[in-house]
Amino acid sequence: MEAPVDYVEGIGGFLLDVVGVWRFELRGVFNEKVIVEACVVAGCTGEFLLGVDFMRAKGATMDFDKNEVRYRDGERAVVIPFRTRDGSGGARVAAVRMAGEVQLAERAVTPVQVSVVAEDGEYGLFIPTKQTGSVMLAATVTKARNGRAWVPAINTNSVTTKLPNKKELGTWIPLDGELNILSMNGELRVERLNEWLNTMGNTVMPLEDESEVRIGVEEADARNLVMKLLRVYRKLSVNSGDCPPATALDMHHHIDTGDASPIMLKRRRQAQTEDKIIEDNVSQMLNAGVIEEGNGAWGFPVVLVRKKDGEVRFCVDYRALNKVTRKDVYPLPRIDETLEALGGAYYSRR
Repeated sequence: MEAPVDYVEGIGGFLLDVVGVWRFELRGVFNEKVIVEACVVAGCTGEFLLGVDFMRAKGATMDFDKNEVRYRDGERAVVIPFRTRDGSGGARVAAVRMAGEVQLAERAVTPVQVSVVAEDGEYGLFIPTKQTGSVMLAATVTKARNGRAWVPAINTNSVTTKLPNKKELGTWIPLDGELNILSMNGELRVERLNEWLNTMGNTVMPLEDESEVRIGVEEADARNLVMKLLRVYRKLSVNSGDCPPATALDMHHHIDTGDASPIMLKRRRQAQTEDKIIEDNVSQMLNAGVIEEGNGAWGFPVVLVRKKDGEVRFCVDYRALNKVTRKDVYPLPRIDETLEALGGAYYSRR
């Protein structure tokens, strides 16, 4: 293909010959094919450059907060991550997305592959910043390979859950190559772990339906250690059917209503069957110590909300209280913005 120009002007005013125009087929970290027609300049062997003409033709947007170029190709959303550096030469925070669709087993830990803008072998800190429903993600130090990394995902639901392709999960913060990620005093010895677990409590009596417990680990020794730990704290996995007990911490919460007069609302009219449900729930919470009898001047009605599975959720209508409560809720700063603002800062004491 004939080039539109014979040469281009480089840095310092030097003229560089244009060899020709080639059509490139590129594949990104999401395995998307991007076709680009680009000029080949003699002597330039650096990174591939996408110009304004490409951006305009695709209707693309460049997001410097997430370090991504995004546009739509028909029904398909194309995401091209890129890497930027701050004033000191360090790589900046970038968005982390799913590298492909993954099915997560119920109540299990599953490693998932994510896309990161990092060089091969670079260590980085993954920080989850997005809500993913029943899937729990933890801050993880991981290593990048071919623009991808692995992070653990915990599905707390009793059914399988899907994480779709390109779903944004959090941010990637590059770490110093000289950082000691983990230092241990000697090797990890399984026999010492077993001795420690045996001192914690009963590690022999099996759990109810222990054969159905899925922890995401099939290796026999590792599963045995986790099962021993669960046996020690078996009360955490037992469904007693009652309301969970109250916390042992001495916590008090003050609701500032200013000079508002006490509000005492009438009890809502319920069917006899619903009155029985309310009485049973109140008795369970009284026995568990979650609530206590009161004789104050404030009172609000109970509301029963039906769940999809037919069970009843015990709620209290506090809307009248919320109207007279002085607001004391303040937004928390975003973690990624805070860390980016601290980039390059250091502490010194003379």
